Amino acid sequence: MRIFDKASWHIDAGEDKEKVISRFKEIMDFLYKHHMLSDEGVELFEIGVDSSFSLHERMVNEIGLAFLTENYDSLPKDDLQGT
Repeated sequence: MRIFDKASWHIDAGEDKEKVISRFKEIMDFLYKHHMLSDEGVELFEIGVDSSFSLHERMVNEIGLAFLTENYDSLPKDDLQGT
């Protein structure tokens, strides 16, 4: 299973916990609004993001997987709200 990112990787590296969680919430909101989440991803989106959050391939559908594979490293680091 491919893991794109984990909140703990950033938090353990010294990044602000609240900013990390906020960033992952923005990513999940973006994927949800663009219909890129799998059923598992929608369920996790509805539960919410916390410091144990992990963004992995089972959370997205085929379109989401292609999008993340091609674009995850180049997503804006600050704000996805406008996209």
